[in-house]
Amino acid sequence: MASRILLFVDPQISQLLYQSASSFHSQFDIICNTSSFEEFSDKVFELKPDIVIFHLASPIYQAQNFFADLAEAELSPILLAYSTISKEKLTYAITTYHDSNFPNELENFFTTALHEHYHCFPNYIGESDTANLIMNQRLEKLERTEFLKDILRGVTKGEFLYYQKQAELRLKNDGYFLYLWDLQDIEYVDHHLNKNIYYWVGEILCEECQTVLDQYNGGEVFYISPTLLCLIINDVQTNSEVTRYQTLEELTKKLNYVLNCKTAVRYRSKRIKTIEDIRPAYDTFHRLKGYHFFCREAEVLTPSLLDKSSKEVDCNEIEQSLKQIKEYIQHQFTNPQLLQLLEELFLEKIKPSLNYQLYFYSQTGIYAALHEKFGAVLKQSLIENTSPQELIYSSIEQKYTDILETIHLLRGEVSNRYMIKNPMVLEAIDYIHEHFEEDINLKTMADDLRINHSYLSQIFTKEMGITLKKYLITYRIQKAKEMLESSNELVYTIAAKVGFFEAKHFSKTFKKITGHTPLQYKKQFSKDFI
Repeated sequence: MASRILLFVDPQISQLLYQSASSFHSQFDIICNTSSFEEFSDKVFELKPDIVIFHLASPIYQAQNFFADLAEAELSPILLAYSTISKEKLTYAITTYHDSNFPNELENFFTTALHEHYHCFPNYIGESDTANLIMNQRLEKLERTEFLKDILRGVTKGEFLYYQKQAELRLKNDGYFLYLWDLQDIEYVDHHLNKNIYYWVGEILCEECQTVLDQYNGGEVFYISPTLLCLIINDVQTNSEVTRYQTLEELTKKLNYVLNCKTAVRYRSKRIKTIEDIRPAYDTFHRLKGYHFFCREAEVLTPSLLDKSSKEVDCNEIEQSLKQIKEYIQHQFTNPQLLQLLEELFLEKIKPSLNYQLYFYSQTGIYAALHEKFGAVLKQSLIENTSPQELIYSSIEQKYTDILETIHLLRGEVSNRYMIKNPMVLEAIDYIHEHFEEDINLKTMADDLRINHSYLSQIFTKEMGITLKKYLITYRIQKAKEMLESSNELVYTIAAKVGFFEAKHFSKTFKKITGHTPLQYKKQFSKDFI
């Protein structure tokens, strides 16, 4: 059976690959060529090809997003990435399997198809002279990186001047900013297979950042770890604080574009006067990045942003709000005022406080009240043993949404007992609970229930405090969470079982509602996950 290939390549290369595929004894079947990274990523999840061949196009963060999407959906196609050096030269890297000849056959297919028009050079370490040259270049970069990492750990002026001369560092003698790009907990479980491609993408990302820095006063770009990128930026040469701020904001905006990976935390330090002050500034990043939970919408996290955002909160106001919320849960659970009080508490009081203790105290109190009232309905504890360090992957807006979704689901679960009076709403809830695995929407539901869909939508929203569509999505995600906790099925299999027929759409929706990707949730809650 032919291996199915999905392409994101230049038109000329696409044509050459199509021509070559027909002569490889039906071993390869090119099923689609895409015109953008977004379309390419969507098609990978839709078609689930055996092989993907793609161009490392700028900006390279798109490739980082693609790798993250693959990890979340637990898809592991064979990857072949390439980049054109000139009109007649290109370099490529490919997934490596030690116990299989198949990657070699794919490499042969790719290079044979292109050999009349391109000189193809492998971008990986191996036995050939070309590969050894790549290794020599990487060793030089590794030595330079170790010097820079040592500077972060703390050096004297004399040590810095030695490193500066020895490695020809592009750092001035005083005045810096740290810009740190943290991919959080993205783990490439297939790193041993695709390390050449991941390393290559990382190199390109560094080059794109260096290009931005060189437009200003220069600096150094390097990886502290595979998921943490550091930029030491030379201070702007000016005596005007206004000019310094404006130039720094302009530079940061360009860096944010280059480093626009959807899973990253971006942080910029205060101005660092001397090289001896680098270590305290680096430590500040680790101390402050947890506040990303409260400032997720910020383009870049900075100490000054946190100083401006932080506001004192009257604890008596928090207590009063919690008391009112608990009373509504106990006695007026369907009253719309409950949702308004929750919004005020989390987004208008706790969020500006940047106070984790207030957040945990309020969340625990609300979930305890829900358990007290609806313990017989709830299948499991709602309280998460979550540290501030783990909450960095979420946001207070997402956690607030979690509580709202829990309330909406509880209204649906207990509706048949005593809470929902309108029989049409009860029918719609029962219909969703019975058919959530199917491809249903408001119109099909209304037709099956023989109700005007506009009227059904109106009465459902009025009675439940949530749109019918949102209730359906919330119920599906709840069922997905149960499956992720109790089984080892692949993410895209679970997605199909709860009515999501595109794995990427499922992953995006799941994270929007829960604050976790499906894979993060599976790791956190499934003891059998490997």
